[in-house]
Amino acid sequence: MGPLHTPTIMFSSFATLLIFGAFFGLAWWQERRSLELLLWSSAFFTGAIGFVLLAVRGDGYQFVTISLGNALAVLALSMIWLGLRAFDDRSLKIVWALAGPILWIAVTYFSDHFRDSVTSRIVLYSVLIFVYSALVAFEVLRSDNFLKLPSAYIVAFVFVSHGVFYLIRIPLILLWPLAGNSASGTQQPLWYQFVTFELFLHCLAGGFAFFALVKERTQQRYKRASETDALTGVPNRRAFLDQLDQHLATTPTGGAFLYLDIDHFKTINDRFGHAVGDEVLIDFADVVSRSVPGGAFVARLGGEEFAVCLPGSGGKKAILLANDIRAVFEGRRFVTPKGVLSATVSIGIAEMAGRSTSHEIICAADAALYAAKAAGRNNVWSIENNGTPQFAAGPDHRDLSSNRPAQLSLRTSGGTAAPRQSAFP
Repeated sequence: MGPLHTPTIMFSSFATLLIFGAFFGLAWWQERRSLELLLWSSAFFTGAIGFVLLAVRGDGYQFVTISLGNALAVLALSMIWLGLRAFDDRSLKIVWALAGPILWIAVTYFSDHFRDSVTSRIVLYSVLIFVYSALVAFEVLRSDNFLKLPSAYIVAFVFVSHGVFYLIRIPLILLWPLAGNSASGTQQPLWYQFVTFELFLHCLAGGFAFFALVKERTQQRYKRASETDALTGVPNRRAFLDQLDQHLATTPTGGAFLYLDIDHFKTINDRFGHAVGDEVLIDFADVVSRSVPGGAFVARLGGEEFAVCLPGSGGKKAILLANDIRAVFEGRRFVTPKGVLSATVSIGIAEMAGRSTSHEIICAADAALYAAKAAGRNNVWSIENNGTPQFAAGPDHRDLSSNRPAQLSLRTSGGTAAPRQSAFP
């Protein structure tokens, strides 16, 4: 008798899989939308049944223990792979998942050679385990969503090493064959007992690794939710300021800050209702997000106020971008039960060079925004190095001296345009 008792290891693997299956099943019961939890629970239960059948096999071929037992073990691994695809919101490859187990049953049941040769069966089984283990590792390593989770690397390592162990079985079985026509019994080569022990460790490590994946994703979702404005989908004030402070700490020079405020937003809410106001906010966030270049970050600071940080952009580029945003938003139309609404935005710009803190930058941009509001709204102002606000861009520069108020446009639902009028009496 060797140092390891193979049937005991198999039953230990069974108990491990049973426990993980129950835990993942309970997790799925609490979160029914998570298909991966159901697949992983089913995979562990399927593997547990397979290991029971393998543990009670006798000498020689038997369909239930050899063909069905090993097929269930392969199916469990393929279901793990399907669960990872569901975890990553990818389509499920059901045919590929069933191909291995079906191939195993067909070959071992219909082929006299495989029924009579434990060596041939171990070679085929080892190849199937390697293929599905490689698919699991590949699924993890190719996805950016997985690579954001630290435990993804543990999952990849666990399954890569598992696949390699089973590939190593092929030369070992050829050089050091098993006794009899099955892998049952304790009088087997030492390498087979250690490979079986690796299977137990794999079940244990894999189960914990998947639990870590689920926990890390949940934490990531809560973190993202805490940093995202629920209405518009852009980052909120807290996330934006953290990102701005991080940018200033790592790249203290260069860049521009845009402070954007939708004109007369309270009037929009009062006249058209908060549902329309929400639609305006969502649309404006979309306009800004689509307009900014890569590397820029956008946020809703609160209410109708938004901010954009443009790392590496000078004042001229920032002014051009701000005016594009202003013009695009001015051209948008919102169909409401009370008519067709258009709105405008005022924007203040501050260059980040020479300003070391987010507070200084925001205060400077706020001063430019205040000047834009005072000058009639629907325009872009920037702050000079000496702290003086200056007009930068707008629809009608010549009329700014009149300080005329920005206007809301309302057309009746019949299509007749009402004259543009002040938002305030």
